[in-house]
Amino acid sequence: METESDVPQKARSTVFSETPGDAEVTKVFASVNELPKEQRSQLYEKLGLMEKGYTLGVLNYTVNIVLLMRFPEYYWCWHVIKAFIFLPWRWVRFRKRDMEWLMVDFCYFNTYLTVVACVAAFIRISTGFETPLHRYNYELIRGGFAFANGALVLSVPMFGNKLVFHEIDNTASLYIHLSPALLFWTLRWGGGFGASRIEEAWPNMFDVCHHMKSNLDFASVSHMFWNGGTCEGTAWQFLVYPAVCWVLLWGVPYYILIFCIMRGWLERNNKATLFTYTIEDPSGNGRFVVKLPESLQPLGYMVQHFAYTVATGFLSIAMWNSFVLHTMFLGGIILLGIHNGSTFMFRVVAAREVQGVVMEVASSTQKSPLIGKPP
Repeated sequence: METESDVPQKARSTVFSETPGDAEVTKVFASVNELPKEQRSQLYEKLGLMEKGYTLGVLNYTVNIVLLMRFPEYYWCWHVIKAFIFLPWRWVRFRKRDMEWLMVDFCYFNTYLTVVACVAAFIRISTGFETPLHRYNYELIRGGFAFANGALVLSVPMFGNKLVFHEIDNTASLYIHLSPALLFWTLRWGGGFGASRIEEAWPNMFDVCHHMKSNLDFASVSHMFWNGGTCEGTAWQFLVYPAVCWVLLWGVPYYILIFCIMRGWLERNNKATLFTYTIEDPSGNGRFVVKLPESLQPLGYMVQHFAYTVATGFLSIAMWNSFVLHTMFLGGIILLGIHNGSTFMFRVVAAREVQGVVMEVASSTQKSPLIGKPP
């Protein structure tokens, strides 16, 4: 997370000059009004993209809250719609930075899985066409829940994901790591109305539990804290199902693709993957992997990933069985994302980005009231 000390000196010098005191800060910001009309128009045009993005970001957040709290049975539609916006947009932006192969890593895979499963389920109830995966629906639902409410959502604090309304990259990152968990919250609990809410809107579409029309989860306060009914998750389901799903659906295909078929090409073209970032972080996520011989580091990375994903997925059994715990946990993750976003807005956007735009516009003339002594 970025602090004031991380902001470059050039950016800080636009706010803090050699003369201390609040009056100087006020003078710097007030001097925007001293710009010629043409420069002010240019400044507002440059800031306009941020302003439009901020508006769209607030609308996106508002729709999320309304659907989660009032119309949870339709959240899956919103989740799918946003996937077709954020994921292609992210690929384009990542492609320019040689980072597009990050989009085959586990977090993205889990998001793809939720989108494909929702679309396939809708096609099944609409046309009667059933994919071979439907026979494993019960297992996939629990495996997906464990992934989304374990390793995936814990990436929010791990990577410092933040709610920044006007930035597409931060918004997309938060969507990828948080939205699948919110999706499973709506499917498991019907947004606090019970699983019957989902079943009534979309009969036989999700089949999260064997008795979808039963609302025993909310029969009493004690059931909301822990429900041992017919939909209770078991240790077997939340240990074995996620492990098997990880190995068959992502682990083995990813290892063959990234470390066998494409390894040489990725290295020659300097393509980034989460493995390369792990190796470059010997004091953090890579502290165990880098101790292995270079030839064994890919396998060590996969074993570490498997252990972490299965362990955190197993712990999510508490959230599967408790509406209160699940809601409090996701509420805490959302609050953390908001806090990270507010820190970013004041320490980075205000101190660096906006002031940088102001200086860029002001420096377009030979003499500008914003430019004082050089740092």
